Amino acid sequence: MSMDANPYAGALAEETAYFDEHSDDLLRKYPNRYLLIVGSSVKGDFSTHESALAEGVRRFDAKPFLVRRTGDKAPVLTAPALSLGLLSCQR
Repeated sequence: MSMDANPYAGALAEETAYFDEHSDDLLRKYPNRYLLIVGSSVKGDFSTHESALAEGVRRFDAKPFLVRRTGDKAPVLTAPALSLGLLSCQR
């Protein structure tokens, strides 16, 4: 894997695209709320990041879900240990 390869490419792509494409509408409907998104659907809105994560785990267990706060810019995700091969994610 190259040093520039994003290990998260494709992960939550549908959810991220939905959030990005609808960010203005979502901000109007859910001002400064943490949204729990699965696929292209908002499954809940919450006042805290922790409560959104807890509900996501409770409802969706190991299925991927996205939690983003309306009005926030997209975070930059990195995992240097994974990118450098110092850790691996194997089952």
